[in-house]
Amino acid sequence: MPLPPRFSNQKNLRGPRYSDLSREPLYMLAFLLPMIVFYEVALNSSKAHIQIKAHDHLVKFFELFDMPVTQGLWLGGIAIVTILFIWHVSSGNRWSIRWQIIGGMALESLCFTVPLVLFGAVLGGYAAAASTSPIGSLSLFDKIAVSFGAGLYEELLFRMILIAGIHSVVCNVFKQSNVMGLGIGVFASALLFALYHDLPNAGTLSPIVLFFFFGAGVYLGLLYVIRGFGIAAATHAGYDVIATILLTSATQ
Repeated sequence: MPLPPRFSNQKNLRGPRYSDLSREPLYMLAFLLPMIVFYEVALNSSKAHIQIKAHDHLVKFFELFDMPVTQGLWLGGIAIVTILFIWHVSSGNRWSIRWQIIGGMALESLCFTVPLVLFGAVLGGYAAAASTSPIGSLSLFDKIAVSFGAGLYEELLFRMILIAGIHSVVCNVFKQSNVMGLGIGVFASALLFALYHDLPNAGTLSPIVLFFFFGAGVYLGLLYVIRGFGIAAATHAGYDVIATILLTSATQ
């Protein structure tokens, strides 16, 4: 699924730059594949229940088409791999990979995680205190797996699918500008992202916790639009790894 036209790859006469290559689907696939494999293996081998709601919804979507599902085995990961693979083939980009770009993407994601961690340090404690999730009882392996799953599948649902879908409707149906489509897409996806974390027991989260998730949604939405799905998903996962380990450890 390509990025909105305004942020499509642009190559100069000197060849593609890091900022362009890191938004190409093949690089995103190579960068995210270890996270995909880690989560899917953990999901289907762990004795604990570590299913991510966004991943669960994706599996149920496949079930609507009578696809064979064995506890969602690999279908979430296959969906991401398929989307990025088809995107790469349709874009006509080269199949070669400069592995230093992958390293740069990891470092960049870590840098973008810092502001989210600082934001979470101010408001995230409220989210941890209000949460009834048993994540604190999980092993370190399962905590990392849950964090990877959230980064991958929540970004797939709320950023790649929602922002692209809303952008398409606003621009193609209502004939609004590209900036308007992206702005509405980022805002709407962030709002739905916050409400999603209040489910299945709607109304249980306080306004400040909802604001935390909304603010994080806006940040990740802008990151997706500007730097692409790979960086946004890794940043989300990086924050969740830190928050899951540090916040749950602090409450024990």
